Amino acid sequence: MNEGERISAKKIPDLDHLQRRLYETLRVRPGLRVALFGYTYPAARLVNEFFSLLGGRFVPVCIIDNRRAGEPGPVKACPVVSFDEARDLAANIDLIAVMIDGPSLSEVLGQITDSPLRGKEILFVHRDHDPLAGREFAALAAQATEALHKRGVVWYTDERNWYSLYQFMQQTAALEGDVAEFGVFQGGSAWFLARLMGHFGLDEKLLFLYDTFAGIPESSSLDLVDVNDFSGNSAERVTQLMSGFPNARIVPGDIKQTFSGSNEGPFSLVHVDCDQYEVTRFLCEQLYPRMTPGGVMLFQNYAFGATLGERIAVDGFFKDKPEAVLTGFDGAAFVVRHPCD
Repeated sequence: MNEGERISAKKIPDLDHLQRRLYETLRVRPGLRVALFGYTYPAARLVNEFFSLLGGRFVPVCIIDNRRAGEPGPVKACPVVSFDEARDLAANIDLIAVMIDGPSLSEVLGQITDSPLRGKEILFVHRDHDPLAGREFAALAAQATEALHKRGVVWYTDERNWYSLYQFMQQTAALEGDVAEFGVFQGGSAWFLARLMGHFGLDEKLLFLYDTFAGIPESSSLDLVDVNDFSGNSAERVTQLMSGFPNARIVPGDIKQTFSGSNEGPFSLVHVDCDQYEVTRFLCEQLYPRMTPGGVMLFQNYAFGATLGERIAVDGFFKDKPEAVLTGFDGAAFVVRHPCD
């Protein structure tokens, strides 16, 4: 067994395995003083079962749960206490079994390791990280899904895409510069961008939304999209969708004409979703000098063969630039603007 296999064998995949691990530990090391973190149904069941199976070999000190502190425990010998009370009991605790398997697990473990309990033996579920399950993002995504589906918007409502916007909005929130999207279609990503700006308190920034709102105006031999594809929408419909966001500015028309004649910028975050070579190359040339140092250029369909023209445009433009073109887990590429010379 190599190191990786040995480490994997030590993982606890779920609460059932955690209970079995704790049971085997107490059979070998009876009398360990145990605190459970989280007054959940599995925790109450564990206490009752262990008392029945192990008798005096099971010594529960307490169940730690701020919300339910002071409630009767599952047995008289196991009170429910707050985390502050558990800190005072640290000298009486040998092992902590964390009975939580969800987004708050990392927060709980951080709380333990920053307290007098940090030297204790800890059993917990070793769950792979799922960024989409984070409580803040999950709440924003659920709100967006409900709001957009209610309005008939079904395009660009994938949480993996939204997560890229979420993390880059966080990354660039403190930077000078507005936000822009090129290629709006039904407005799903535009709505989510505007919602993120409100969530992160960026009301002073503007959100520019560029699209023909009449479909693809031109196509090259590198592109699979045809002229007039994505024409099933209108500026009026997107204007109505975005009516709750006063910082949104909708700019209809051919992007190569409307943006080249504008003086918008600098930008801290731009989302390019145009699927084609020519307009993507044009936007690379136009946006690069308008980006705030540290700002992010996000190219939505970079990794996909059906939109290979976008990738060729991005790679061609940045091949002699100091910035690297990086790829996110949803297939989008992003470039972080270096400080200007």
